[in-house]
Amino acid sequence: MLRKINLVRTLVLYIVILNFVAGCKSTESSVKVDTSPVIASLDLVDIIDDKVKVSLKITTINTDTISYFLPKIVPGTYQNNNYGKYIEEFKAFDIQGNELQVTKYGDNRWKINNSTELSSITYLVNDTFDTEDSHQIFSPTGTNILENKNFILNLYAFVGYFDKMKERKYNLFIKHPINMEASTSLSEYLPKEPQVGANYDTDLFIFKRYADLADTPIMYSVPDQVTFTINEIEVLLSVYSPNNLHRAAQLMPQMERMIRAQKNFLGQINTTKKYSVLLYLSSAKSDDAKGFGALEHNTSTLVVLPESIPLQKLNESLTDVVSHEFFHIVTPLSIHSEEIHDFDYNNPKMSKHLWLYEGTTEYFSLLFQINQALISKEDFFERILEKINNAKNFDNTLSFTQMSENILQDPYLENYRNVYEKGALISMCIDIIMRKKSNGAYGIVDLIRGLSGRFGSDKPFKDEELIDVIKEVSYPEVADFLNTHVVNNTPINYGFYLESAGLIYNTIKIPSGYFIHEQEPFIRGSEATKKVVFTAGAERNNFLKKAGIKGGDVLLGIDNKKYTIKNIYDLFSDSNKWNINDDITFIIERDQNVLKLTSKVIKPTVEKVVLKQNPNATDTQIAVLKSWIND
Repeated sequence: MLRKINLVRTLVLYIVILNFVAGCKSTESSVKVDTSPVIASLDLVDIIDDKVKVSLKITTINTDTISYFLPKIVPGTYQNNNYGKYIEEFKAFDIQGNELQVTKYGDNRWKINNSTELSSITYLVNDTFDTEDSHQIFSPTGTNILENKNFILNLYAFVGYFDKMKERKYNLFIKHPINMEASTSLSEYLPKEPQVGANYDTDLFIFKRYADLADTPIMYSVPDQVTFTINEIEVLLSVYSPNNLHRAAQLMPQMERMIRAQKNFLGQINTTKKYSVLLYLSSAKSDDAKGFGALEHNTSTLVVLPESIPLQKLNESLTDVVSHEFFHIVTPLSIHSEEIHDFDYNNPKMSKHLWLYEGTTEYFSLLFQINQALISKEDFFERILEKINNAKNFDNTLSFTQMSENILQDPYLENYRNVYEKGALISMCIDIIMRKKSNGAYGIVDLIRGLSGRFGSDKPFKDEELIDVIKEVSYPEVADFLNTHVVNNTPINYGFYLESAGLIYNTIKIPSGYFIHEQEPFIRGSEATKKVVFTAGAERNNFLKKAGIKGGDVLLGIDNKKYTIKNIYDLFSDSNKWNINDDITFIIERDQNVLKLTSKVIKPTVEKVVLKQNPNATDTQIAVLKSWIND
């Protein structure tokens, strides 16, 4: 649970901080290097037109001008969100309360003149959840101001930094309604006891530097929280459900099982003592969050999902989302490059190794499930094949390190989603290489453990040196693979690596509908022509293929019934009445010619590629497979 202290201790701390600020200001002419904290305050009680007032106090500035920034982009996101757009009424003051001249540059920078006199700044922050139709900020990276009900505080959107002062300590005071409580992973959290009769509390949060503040989301709401401990990690699950449809206690059992399995999978890799899952459930209202998913942080994840989904589906969605985000406690918390450690929020230099941060994390979110017997090996293989197929939708000729380094610009940005497909498959191949070289004794978890020991949360690696370090802590073959397929652009033959684990591709026939298979329809309606058109995938269906249907054919009718976009759904109900061996005639248009295709109704199937164990697998291949999937 969040740690509290008594009134006397908190008041003493508060007085010390205020005296320290005043003392620093009175002696600024003699101070050469100032390490006093930036004092920031958020007021969640006196909301002004759906905006939160922010105040900052700063001491000992020795330059005539200084710039204050809100982030253009933050780690874990790969688009420019320009959080300064949501700042209004920015003002700077000297110690007597006189207003200083401020000039705004672009969306995110405010230049303050006569800054040696600067004592404080104030501004208002608007939120993003209620205006998502007008911007592209993904909900979990945004903010919510719902007076007296819920506040989603991605702090980087509320508190900025002064030029060349990102390493200063931040003391953040948050004034909030007395019935609301903070949910966060912060260990230094000191709630201030309210005055008798007051309608608010004030909490103090302490950050070593701006990067820690930016990495720590806080959710304020009427508390619905549960905590549980897994292998010395204290996990907080906090839920905001506007209509109280879901409760933290209902979601805890599945969450606890999942994180316990993840921690067992990681073994001795310990990177945090606290972890928080902050779950915001969005209503169906037009002014509420619509971007469902999560944003990872080093010791927490902020999740946004629809409130309307049933409990079972909510648990499944949380498992999919949080299992990925939780593994970020390894990458990038304990393994990250200098570009991430010293992140430039307004002129970012991106790391070359997204395959490590996102790809390995995604692979872990799959591997732990088979490792901990949460899914069958058939399910695991199917998900691997799904990633192989999904990766085909992206440019396979791009260097992955080049894409990563330039991910904020085209044509690389449009290939970003491939970090979750090919990125995960890169990690799979490394895993198989290591298991083959070690006769099943070591895998990619051991590689990550070795890298964690070499680096850590306060010790970043140099981008250009990572592969050489990987070579040292694993095998030369792993470095060769990375240089060939990740640094250079040689496509990966996944079948080759799967064969090392005794697996081969096999084609089977599985049942299908006549005009749809699972979520893949074989027909679509053309808005332009109002006609029904067969998709390219229609030729996968043995019934349609036997009838002579080709992708692009326009369906005019079947037997004596005509079909257009207006009655397209009749195809599904009509086909349910067909009997095997019935005669059937398709009337189609192809290349401006009308054709009649006569056939018989047969049981529809589609071909599906699966992975199966090679009956001629060697002992070495069998050993690799058993160590890989814990079989």
